[in-house]
Amino acid sequence: MPDLADNSLRFECTAGGLIATGQRTLARLLLGLSAFMVVSGVLVWVSDRLFPALLCLGVAFVLWTTWRMSGDLDLLWLELEHDSLTLQMRRQRLPLPLLAPRARRLDEAERAHIAKLASNGLLLAGTGGFDSHLLGEFNLHATDLANAVLVDTGDSRVVVTPDDPAAFLLALGLDPKLD
Repeated sequence: MPDLADNSLRFECTAGGLIATGQRTLARLLLGLSAFMVVSGVLVWVSDRLFPALLCLGVAFVLWTTWRMSGDLDLLWLELEHDSLTLQMRRQRLPLPLLAPRARRLDEAERAHIAKLASNGLLLAGTGGFDSHLLGEFNLHATDLANAVLVDTGDSRVVVTPDDPAAFLLALGLDPKLD
């Protein structure tokens, strides 16, 4: 159920499904490569090769920084007010004005289409901008595609994934049974 605070409704967005799996896989890959480069750097340093050691440690730092930044756009929750929808990410808030809002849940074929668009075959991204023949132009801010809702704000289109899509649609003033 959404939280009430300051005349706004908060809808949590918990990572799950293929997106959570992709986030874990990317984290393991980046941290594993970073650890490998640190060990390589130390071993090379011990063998009195300073420049290659510094190069290995520099690459490890870049990989660690990439891992650290990879979660910056992960969606944490949505805040719905009477005239705006705010997407709260780890290090950013994205307010979207609701000019003439319309929203609906995505069906299985549309969710599969988004999964195909946002995947590189190994990882499924939860954030991105897409121009799809099926859904048109939209921004994706997803945590679990099973809960995908397409919101047309009147100015832009965004796919979000609140943990409770039915309550989110009700809060927008829409009937979740008609989506």
